[in-house]
Order: sequence, then C-alpha cells, then structure tokens
Amino acid sequence: MKPRSYRGRARGGRSRGPVELAETLSALSLAVPPDVERPPIPYRHWERAVGTRIAGKARPWRLERGVLHVRVTSSVWSSELQLLSGDILAQLREVGLKVDILRFSVGKVDALGPPPGPVRYAPLPVPLPSEVERAAERIEDDELRAAVRRAASVWLASPTPPRSDRR
Repeated sequence: MKPRSYRGRARGGRSRGPVELAETLSALSLAVPPDVERPPIPYRHWERAVGTRIAGKARPWRLERGVLHVRVTSSVWSSELQLLSGDILAQLREVGLKVDILRFSVGKVDALGPPPGPVRYAPLPVPLPSEVERAAERIEDDELRAAVRRAASVWLASPTPPRSDRR
C-alpha cells in the first residue's frame, strides 16, 4: 500500500482536509515520539461538539475509562461547562466518541493560531470640503470619482490622518 503524502491528499489528488500528526507520521512509517502531547480526541471533533467559542477556552487533554478531562481557562468557564456537560456529552457521542463523564480543571489553554488583532472601526464619513469636492468633480470615471470621495471622506474623519511626508 502506498503511503499518503504529508499534505493529506487522497487518491486522485483531492484534498481531504487537515490530517492529525499521528496519522501523518503513521503514513510515513514513523512513530509518534512519547514526549509529544497528543489530545485524546481530534480538535475538529471537539470544536464540532462544543463550538468555536468554547473550543478557544477549553481543551480536552486526557481520556481515561470514559472520563474526558478538559482544561479550561478559568473557574467561570469550568462552572459554565459543567452546566452544559449533558449537551457536550451528547454532541461528543454524535461524532462517535465514547465519553461518559466530563471533568474540568483550570489550567493553561494554548491558543490555536495567532491571537486576533485589535478590533478597528472605520470612522464615519464626513462631508467633503468644497475644494476637495471640486477636485473630485474633475475625475471623469464615475466609479473612480465615487471611490475617491469615499476615501477622502473617511480619511478626513479619522482622528489622526496618516502622514503624507514619507521619506
């Protein structure tokens, strides 16, 4: 049997999505090193069961005899998820996982990917000064004229307009 490539491509060159590290190493006839921490269930199953928001605050880290141990970022999340444990168990069973009990403990939950940047809101457009309006009228293309007006209006509305004296 020909091993699959590390990119997770099935026969025919079609991608089948992300592949677990253990599956990739196994396909390459390599063993997972014992010091590599491996989640007890694939992250995609966990995220599907609890949703993206909760998956960002809680991670499964050990599964023993039907008890799934989950690390959460705070005691508040632990309490909240304890209340939702019946629904979470039902969702985990739907994806084929044999989990009977959830146990939550507070600990470090590593982020999956870069942290989101700060939320930035564009300022509300302001009316253009008459000299800018006259200059825009000289633009023949309607779409370009409208785009220039919008850009100038937002630029003038920003609290600290970008500097134009770049060196």
